[in-house]
Amino acid sequence: TGSRVTNITLPFLYANQFLLADELFDRYYDDLRKYFYFDIGNRECCKQVPDPDEAVFHFRNFLTEMPRRGQALGFSELKADQVASDLFGHLKPGEKIAIITRFTSELAQPYVSALRARGLQVRVIEGQNGVQDFCFLMSAQKEIVGIAYSTYLFWGGILSNATRVVAYSVGSSRKGHRHYNWTNPKLRSKFDFRLVSR
Repeated sequence: TGSRVTNITLPFLYANQFLLADELFDRYYDDLRKYFYFDIGNRECCKQVPDPDEAVFHFRNFLTEMPRRGQALGFSELKADQVASDLFGHLKPGEKIAIITRFTSELAQPYVSALRARGLQVRVIEGQNGVQDFCFLMSAQKEIVGIAYSTYLFWGGILSNATRVVAYSVGSSRKGHRHYNWTNPKLRSKFDFRLVSR
């Protein structure tokens, strides 16, 4: 039998709930940003980063990955036209958006078309692994936009220096609206937990 080598990264964070976002981030926001450091200069970790004036849209696409379960849990995402108008309606023609998705760029094409129809410059980030996509997301400086149920978006927003993170939920009432009651002024000014109706 061969020997088994394992590496344990310290510090190790253990929580008895999946995401203790209110208490954990409110109190330890600055410390967590120091602990969870990405080597942006290492191309294995960070193949590319967004331009400083480029917004980043995380198209999570839960319903492609888990159609029945995603629907039952309410992991519904906005259609392309509504993303262009409701989430990026504040951008002026000529401004830039990069789209990150775990799935093929073909699935992102309706979003590309809707955003370009508004005169925006749009690109889909391809040819990267999950770590590189996460590094791209957390390297955003302008803004990050995506569905609030994505922990990828959530952690990318926490670790980023983006001035704004829009984490949206779809619905007509507060039921199913993911949001946090932070008191930390940095978090309160950075995160916009938006409820969007169809």
